[in-house]
Amino acid sequence: MKKAIVVLFAAVLMLAMTGSVFAGSKKEVGNTVYVFGPTPDHGWTGSAARFAEEKISQLNAAGGKYNYVFRSAGSPDDQIKQIEAMMAESRLPAGVVIQASDNMVQAAVEQIANANIPLILFDRLLDGTSPLIRQKMVIAMSADNYAIGAGAAYYMVQKGLTPGEAIWELPGDNSAVSQERGDGFREFLTGARPFNDDQGAAHTIPADRRWTDAQIGSAIISSQVANWSRDNAKQYFESYISGKTPQTLAKWMWTMDDEFVMGILELLQTPAKAAENAVFESTVKVITGCGGLTALYDVMGRTKAAAGNQLYQPDGVAIMSPTCRPGFFVDAIQFMEDHLNGQDVGVHFTDRATKRFHEPPHLVDTASWAANKNNPSWRGFD
Repeated sequence: MKKAIVVLFAAVLMLAMTGSVFAGSKKEVGNTVYVFGPTPDHGWTGSAARFAEEKISQLNAAGGKYNYVFRSAGSPDDQIKQIEAMMAESRLPAGVVIQASDNMVQAAVEQIANANIPLILFDRLLDGTSPLIRQKMVIAMSADNYAIGAGAAYYMVQKGLTPGEAIWELPGDNSAVSQERGDGFREFLTGARPFNDDQGAAHTIPADRRWTDAQIGSAIISSQVANWSRDNAKQYFESYISGKTPQTLAKWMWTMDDEFVMGILELLQTPAKAAENAVFESTVKVITGCGGLTALYDVMGRTKAAAGNQLYQPDGVAIMSPTCRPGFFVDAIQFMEDHLNGQDVGVHFTDRATKRFHEPPHLVDTASWAANKNNPSWRGFD
């Protein structure tokens, strides 16, 4: 009898627990789509956020089925609190598009995935570290960092780079972003990877221009990482160029950010660095950045004679920035709208196995910027 009572009690307890979980999962789904991003103040991410706000205003003005709300955060902690507040609302959101502040937000995003809320990741992705997020997400969208690196190498080859010539490299940081850019650069030179541009064309290095692994290892001179800092770029470049002559200075400079190029030009165009600037201008063929900084675009349009006290494009040196448009945040939001209205977002996968979309870069130099500066997709950021 006692055994029967224990079994009955256990059954009642299990039913109560099941009922509690079920009750917790019975939240109705509302019509609000939340878009989480950074504070729209400056930089590429700030520009992306401004594009997102414009898109949200357009969708809400159109009076569709869903109401879009943008939540900006200045830190990972702020973003986590915003997600927790959303999950505590009386109704679940219809969908979530998020540019995660960093990996600290992963656990909060897993709550979204675990609740089966349609989820789109933009730019700063978490699917590589969370199998749950990868399984549940609709699509993950990021810049094609391999193509950014490959594009820089492709541009140099177009400008005359030959196998084994010295290249000075200034990496961004120790993250996957910089690793992928560096791999793309090297793999283009060896012929292992094409450069896929924003027009859908694939460019491969000619067979007689391909590098050996030995040449890659010996000719690319890599600085310590600059951690996306203009001041660090100045410091590391100053150390590199000190004492260099036209015979010992690399003609090809592969840096991973437009801020780095700006820092280098600021350093060189000070009176104290006139000698180094003369060697730089007479020797260097190409210096690359990355990102789409308006200030660097402005430099591309200035000659030394017309610049006055402004930074100018050095004589004989081509500046190029492989840039992924921050406006593809707009595409992420539209993909959510499409998904909620029954369309197959999978047609946009560039890698179906990982449910990824990679935004290809366009190569911005003096000529291409002059031809495309009125194209909204080429808009720079402050």
